[in-house]
Amino acid sequence: MPKELPGTGFLGWLGRQVGHVRKAIHTDPAKHEPKVIYRQNNVEEAELPDKPGMKLRRTTIDEVIVEGRQITKKPGARSQEPE
Repeated sequence: MPKELPGTGFLGWLGRQVGHVRKAIHTDPAKHEPKVIYRQNNVEEAELPDKPGMKLRRTTIDEVIVEGRQITKKPGARSQEPE
């Protein structure tokens, strides 16, 4: 990057801001979605004992998500997991 940006005044600053907004508009957000490598859904239902006809439903979602650069294990590297 140059030491001094072109257009050091107000109009130069304004042009850079317009450029940032233009780039953000043209960037496809779908390209940067995180990758889900594990997903588990659990649904539990239970009748309420003091209110017949009503149920309590609990839904949990467990996910493992990889964002950005993926870490790969080097050959011959030792695992940090207990044996």
